[in-house]
Amino acid sequence: MDLGHQTYWGVLGLTFLGPFFLGFHHSLNFNKRWKEILSALLLILTIYIPWDMWFTQMGVWSFNPKYVSGLYLINIPIEEVLFFIATPFSCLFVLECVRYYFPSLSYANGNKHLHAVSMVIMFLFAMLGFILIVKNPDGWYTLSATITGSIGLFYLYNKRKNDFLQILITWIILLIPFYVCNGILTGIHFWEYPFFNDSQIQIDDAVVLYNNLENSSLRIWSVPAEDFFYGFGFYAIGVSLYRRKEK
Repeated sequence: MDLGHQTYWGVLGLTFLGPFFLGFHHSLNFNKRWKEILSALLLILTIYIPWDMWFTQMGVWSFNPKYVSGLYLINIPIEEVLFFIATPFSCLFVLECVRYYFPSLSYANGNKHLHAVSMVIMFLFAMLGFILIVKNPDGWYTLSATITGSIGLFYLYNKRKNDFLQILITWIILLIPFYVCNGILTGIHFWEYPFFNDSQIQIDDAVVLYNNLENSSLRIWSVPAEDFFYGFGFYAIGVSLYRRKEK
């Protein structure tokens, strides 16, 4: 999706507009929980914007001026700031949908056998993180993303036991739009790349340009594997605050 300087705006629209308008549906009443939504988004912005600016300054990644509007907050495009609003908002909306349509995935309904499913998913999550760190133990992005995502996972396991599987299933569902939107950001024509890459490839035709010395070089299409953990980190923060009043 090459829209020139509006490309990042296009990705934001693709991410945000559907969940925003569907959130008003009476069966969900998602947008009525604006206090919880805003508190979650505020904490995510407080953590991830400085992190993003720091890594941009360090050269862990950069932004292709060809695909951003030219409006910046210090050293990151304004679209990048809005990314940390649009994406978590949409994640929480999908979580609310899963909660509404699949209440049986909650341990609170007596489905204790679902604990085994959660353990399998956690094991696969941990194995992927281990592989990334072994492949590039010195990479700033590799270490920070996997550690943050793993902390988020274990925090949710300890604090959100009743709906933990709902949270994990939601994340698995989110991987579909995640790899489309992140695919565009990390490689405009991401589908032209092999589905799985395990060697360093330099992608210049992208919104976000990665320094391969700071990641493991493992990619799904054009998306660094670290993005999985990076995204799960802010997803975990969002869920924790959005549902903080619920057991």
